[in-house]
Amino acid sequence: MTIREKVIEIVTYIIVPTAMFVISPALGKYLDHLVLKTDYLFVQNIILMSVGILVSLMGVSLILWTIFLFKRYGKGTPNPTIPPKELVIRGPYKIVRNPMVLGGAMILFGEVVVYYSLFLLLISILYVIITYFNAMFVEEPELKKRFGQPYEQYLKEVPRFLPNIFRNPK
Repeated sequence: MTIREKVIEIVTYIIVPTAMFVISPALGKYLDHLVLKTDYLFVQNIILMSVGILVSLMGVSLILWTIFLFKRYGKGTPNPTIPPKELVIRGPYKIVRNPMVLGGAMILFGEVVVYYSLFLLLISILYVIITYFNAMFVEEPELKKRFGQPYEQYLKEVPRFLPNIFRNPK
């Protein structure tokens, strides 16, 4: 990996978490305060707070796992400018094609509960919509070109974002 690619990778690992953990919640809470006139920062119920934190931590764990798999087995990174050179179909990739996006959604929806924020919910829904269409119209066509028939077969067998609990992964 070149120095330029290493810098891009490191910047990716700074920008994306900042967007997930700082910018999105801050924007959501600001809009809640501005439009809904809320004056609280966090949910007041300890059970809801715990559930939100747990869901977010599960999302973080899923993302870290996928980054590890991309680096170790794919010989690349999550950044599209330095993509994996090998098709990764192991770990969470056996049950969903986009576990990194699922992890991001889990983080955001966990934060929705922790911050008790209507506008963060809207931001989270927008994230899901954008990543869904990006996967469908940008990522998948690119992966078809890059990996060919193995990826075509993978598309037929594994759902995009949500696991099929009735399917037995290989």
